[in-house]
Amino acid sequence: MANVKINPEGKVAFVSGSNRGIGKAIVIELLERGAKKVYAGARNTASLEELQNKYGERLEPVTLDVTDDQSIQAATAKVENLDILVNNAGIFAAGGIFSENANSSLQTNLDVNLWGVIKLSNAVADKIKQPKETAIINISSVAGLGNMPMAATYSVSKAAVHSLTQGMRAELVNDNTLVMGVYPGPIDTDMARDIPMQKDSPENVAKNIVQGLENGSDDVFPDVMSKDIGAAYASNPKGIEQQFGTFVAQ
Repeated sequence: MANVKINPEGKVAFVSGSNRGIGKAIVIELLERGAKKVYAGARNTASLEELQNKYGERLEPVTLDVTDDQSIQAATAKVENLDILVNNAGIFAAGGIFSENANSSLQTNLDVNLWGVIKLSNAVADKIKQPKETAIINISSVAGLGNMPMAATYSVSKAAVHSLTQGMRAELVNDNTLVMGVYPGPIDTDMARDIPMQKDSPENVAKNIVQGLENGSDDVFPDVMSKDIGAAYASNPKGIEQQFGTFVAQ
C-alpha cells in the first residue's frame, strides 16, 4: 500500500498520559498544528485545566488509567471519531533481571508500557480501521533496542512495545493506517529526572513526532541521542547491545 502521511490539521487525536512530559507536549503540538480535537487522557484530569482554558472545546480531558479495563472502556466510549491514537502513557519502575524486585518491577512496567498499549489500541480499533487514513503512534524507547542493566525490566517492556509495533504494522498492512514506533532517548521529564544523562526537551521530541506523522515515518528517533542510536542500531545492533550493557546502576 502507499505510504500514509497525515497532516494533523482538522484531525481528531487521542493521547494517553497527556498531562505532563512528552504526552503534554504532543497534545500542544497537535493543537498548534491545527488538530480539530484532542482527547487528552490522564488519571487526574484536573492537571489539564490550564490546557483546557487555553484551547477550549478543542481539548477534551478524559479520565484514563491504562491499567484499568473499565477506565479504558469509559474513556474510549467518549470518542466518536478518531484519526490519530498516541500510546504515550508510560512508567519507569527500576529493577534488574536478578534484583530482589525483578518480578514486581517487571509487572509494573508491563502493565502500563505494554498492556496499556494493547488494551487501549484494541478499544479504539474499530475507529482506527476505517477507509480514511489513520495513525497509531507508540512511544517505545532506545532502551527497547538494547537492554540497559540500570533499567533492565523497563527495557524489557519497551522492547515488547517495539515488537508490538511491528506486529500492528503487519496486521494493518492492508489498511490506511500508519503505525509509528517512537524511540526517544532520555528526555527532560519527571519520569527521567533521576537518569544521569544529558536530556532533550519534550517540546523538541513532540515536534519531531508530529513531523514524522506528516512524513509517514515508520520509525522516529526524535532527539539528538536517539538519532545517533538509531543510525548505529541500523548498522550494528550488536554494538548497541554491548554499549547499553555498560549502563549499570551506580
